[in-house]
Formats: sequence, structure tokens, C-alpha cells
Amino acid sequence: MKQVYTNRERAKKRVSQLKSLYSHITVYIIINIILFAIKAYYLDIFENIASGGVTIGSLLSWDILSTPIFWGVILVVHSIRVYSNPMIEKWETKQIQKYMQKEEGASGQNKNFK
Repeated sequence: MKQVYTNRERAKKRVSQLKSLYSHITVYIIINIILFAIKAYYLDIFENIASGGVTIGSLLSWDILSTPIFWGVILVVHSIRVYSNPMIEKWETKQIQKYMQKEEGASGQNKNFK
């Protein structure tokens, strides 16, 4: 059976979800900057910048972009779950009300026949 939340509990849950998403985004940015710096150092990109030998291809290599791409997909899924949740809840509420009205209408008709 689904638990029924009060408005305050729903608001607290929503704020918690948003806080979690914002924390996820912050960690994503910080960690990927650090990883980019480390990978760029070991791939000698900083030395190549000084000598003028950096190409766009060296900056867009799979070694540098793999982590942000995979983690970015997970971050997008997290965002979709957070932001689509209110729409799903509204739809569920409308469906529940619709079926409750049907039940009330059907039970009202049955009482008239008894």
C-alpha cells in the first residue's frame, strides 16, 4: 500500500531530492576538473600548450572525455528522476480521483436499485 504524505512531508522530500541533485552536480564539476588536470598532466597536454603543439584532437581524446561522458549520463538520469517526479505525482493524483469518482458514481447507482 502506498504511503500518504502530508504537504509538509512532500515539500521536505522534494527539497531533499533537489539538494541531492545539486550536490551531485557540484561533485561532478569538481571531480571532473581535478581528473582533467591529472589526465592532462600525464598526457603532457600542458607541455604541448607551451610548445604550441596542442590540437583539438588531443583535448578531445577518449582518455580525457570518458569519465565526464559516462558520469554525465548518470547525472542526466538523476535530473530526469528529480524533475519528472512532480509530473508523475500529479498524474497519479488525477487518476486516483478519476477512479474514485467512478466508484462513487457506480456505488450511488447500485444503492438506487436496492
